Amino acid sequence: MASESGRYDKLAEIASGGMATVYLARTHGLGGFERLVAVKEMHPHLAKEPEFVAMFLDEARLAARIRHPNVVATLDVTEAEEGALSLVMEYVEGPSLQQILRRAVRQNDPVPVDVALRIFLDALAGLEAAHELADEQGVPLRIVHRDVSPQNILVSTDGTTKLTDFGVARADSRLSSTRTGTVKGKVPYMAPEQIRSKPLDRRTDVYAAGAVLWEMLARRRLVRAESEVAMMYQITENAAVSPREVIPEVPEAVAQVCMKALEKNPDERHASAADFADALEAAARADGVVLANARMVAAYVRTINVHRAPSALAPEGRRSTVSGISSVTGPGGTGSQEAALPAPAATPARTALTSTRDAEVEPPKKRSLRGMFVLVAVAAAAIGVFVGVRYGQSSPEANGPSEGRVTQGAPIETQVPSVTTAAEPLPAASTGASAAAAPMSTPTQAAPSAVAKPATPLSTASTLRTANPPSKGGYRPREL
Repeated sequence: MASESGRYDKLAEIASGGMATVYLARTHGLGGFERLVAVKEMHPHLAKEPEFVAMFLDEARLAARIRHPNVVATLDVTEAEEGALSLVMEYVEGPSLQQILRRAVRQNDPVPVDVALRIFLDALAGLEAAHELADEQGVPLRIVHRDVSPQNILVSTDGTTKLTDFGVARADSRLSSTRTGTVKGKVPYMAPEQIRSKPLDRRTDVYAAGAVLWEMLARRRLVRAESEVAMMYQITENAAVSPREVIPEVPEAVAQVCMKALEKNPDERHASAADFADALEAAARADGVVLANARMVAAYVRTINVHRAPSALAPEGRRSTVSGISSVTGPGGTGSQEAALPAPAATPARTALTSTRDAEVEPPKKRSLRGMFVLVAVAAAAIGVFVGVRYGQSSPEANGPSEGRVTQGAPIETQVPSVTTAAEPLPAASTGASAAAAPMSTPTQAAPSAVAKPATPLSTASTLRTANPPSKGGYRPREL
């Protein structure tokens, strides 16, 4: 397999797991074509393990076959020089359902039922597309996702929900097979037959989807215990309670549909994800719930603001290369969200106030003293004997180095901030001079009439910086 990883420029890490790391990346094409993608890169130490390589390739082959708006598309498979494989996938800008539910619990602000049901119905549509997949001859592949969970349900900023991560999916055409006694998936969403290592079919995913819906309605996990063994016992031995026993406001018909999906006997569950969706839509109508549309879901995602835009994910020095590129999910309001999103912890955005605090460190203060010395030396050249007596130097040689500094411009320009205001954040090296603003004003006011001509260059620079104060607000140093 030829190495093609160079086609994708990795910009930032999105997430990392035991098998792979997902990166935000950019792909290039002819005529300046650019596109944001997600690159799922296998950890290098697993590249020599045939079992993991087979699992990785299975995920790529299965996911690439599913072409549905509610399934994250797999676009390419590449191999790095060291042999590590990468899946190139559609980049979905938006939070996972897990992030949405955590935010709802933290802020005691539950997801509106109409929005929750729309998100869940979209996920069921993607799941049904995977279950119905067939090969080129029309033979069903009998895919079982085995990992339907809030982490693997993504809600984009355009209001579309997508199912992802077929890494542990079971299908008749897989290159790899699960060893006897091995259980794959997340325990809180496993069906009883999955825990008991019995034969699986699409109804196993129906149970997992039911556990996700229960969590969305009850605002907590269906199964909670201190260990995975205890959770497995609850799933196989205890009967699930209705979400109405936790949240009485849950619509009754909706709760009944959810409980049918959680039956321990697969024959008593909804026969498919499509049947589950049909029953849920009918229950919503019976309960008087008007389902949200994609625009309403998109508005909700932007309102809760729990995800980070691509430009916020990228390192600060590379954000300009991301801000103008659209993700494949369509218009998602990236620009409108960037101002509200916090900057990454590694590269915090500076404000006028934080820059002023940074100015109290020692190196900028030394620069301010050097600039003050330049001002005093220039004033000394104009007022002659008075400054010479004051500082003990009146010879022209004393003024030579100072004049050399004046011609550089930069120290003078950046070291007279006592009358400036910060229209935008300034680096610590320039804003640091504000700490010495008051002492520096004394030499320039010593003899305003006697030194008018020599002081012209300095007063001009200062006047230009103070004549037009910034139109926007910012941190203004307190007048002393």
